[in-house]
Amino acid sequence: MPGDSKVSAASLEQELCDRFERAVPKVVNSDRHLVWRGRNLTVDCVVQIGTVPFLLRIEEGSIRECRKGLPLLCSWAFAVRGSAKGWAALWQNPPPPGWHDIFALTKRGEMALEGNLHLLMANLQYFKDVVALPQEGGSR
Repeated sequence: MPGDSKVSAASLEQELCDRFERAVPKVVNSDRHLVWRGRNLTVDCVVQIGTVPFLLRIEEGSIRECRKGLPLLCSWAFAVRGSAKGWAALWQNPPPPGWHDIFALTKRGEMALEGNLHLLMANLQYFKDVVALPQEGGSR
């Protein structure tokens, strides 16, 4: 039924958002190596899971805020926006071929990168590690 797919899509999106909120701030801030890797990054950025945006305030590699929704007139340097389907595939362990990376998902049309991509590219491994934290059975 068409209504069932909408309900399941909404519940998938909610489950993915919950995983992101639980994993990212706590795990990043407790991982000294990951914080060290991002030590040169201080930025406000957006990670969007389906229709739900999160504002990440990163200060010298630590997550200072992970806020669901964007405040009115909020500025950010870059955004990584992905479909729930894309995030769900990326967070499988292991991700399927072609769904394993933010760039692979961009190529598939399941993710988009916006804004000042210089900051993202200069800290690419840090950011890829951060967005991979909610992966099923992740080691972090």
